Amino acid sequence: MFTFDSISDNFCAAQKTAFGDPNEFSIDGGLTKLGNAFGRGMVLSMGVTDDLVTNMGWLDSSYPPDAPLTNPGVLRGTCPPGFPVIIEQPDSSVVFSNIKFGDIGSTYPV
Repeated sequence: MFTFDSISDNFCAAQKTAFGDPNEFSIDGGLTKLGNAFGRGMVLSMGVTDDLVTNMGWLDSSYPPDAPLTNPGVLRGTCPPGFPVIIEQPDSSVVFSNIKFGDIGSTYPV
């Protein structure tokens, strides 16, 4: 088992190895490329989505659905696997509010 105290390219590689995933983050340039992108500026983009292919299991359930829950990275949250909620309604709307940004720990009392 690896022990890390920060996010680094080595941490990301170890995580991919532990979960048996390809290290596409490294192939795409790793933290150096991500840092360069941050330096150019980024825009927060938020949306509402549903997922009829994987039923959003990758987000807060278990994924892939046929993998044992004891495998690292499979259990991703407490939502039970199941059918997606279809949100594709013509009169749907959403309001995002009270969005804060700043250094970690600076946007709310600790």
